[in-house]
Amino acid sequence: MGNNLTKQYNFFANYFGQGGFDNVGASETVNAHTYVAITALADNTTVTVDAEQGDDLTVSPIPAGCTIYGRFSSVTCTAGKILVYREYVD
Repeated sequence: MGNNLTKQYNFFANYFGQGGFDNVGASETVNAHTYVAITALADNTTVTVDAEQGDDLTVSPIPAGCTIYGRFSSVTCTAGKILVYREYVD
């Protein structure tokens, strides 16, 4: 189970990427952690995510510098390049 984001330190730890990140290129998938944000590094990036709650999602195109927030169990970059931020666990 994830962290309780009502605790201020957990919120800021996630916001500033203290859980680490994975650099993911086209046709790559990450699913070893819970992920809380995806930032596009290239224009016209396409991602498919499996959400821990709510609907799964395919997003296209994402402009470079745009960040998508949520709780994802799996992230696939189908085109472009992304940074996928892991959930902070204390």
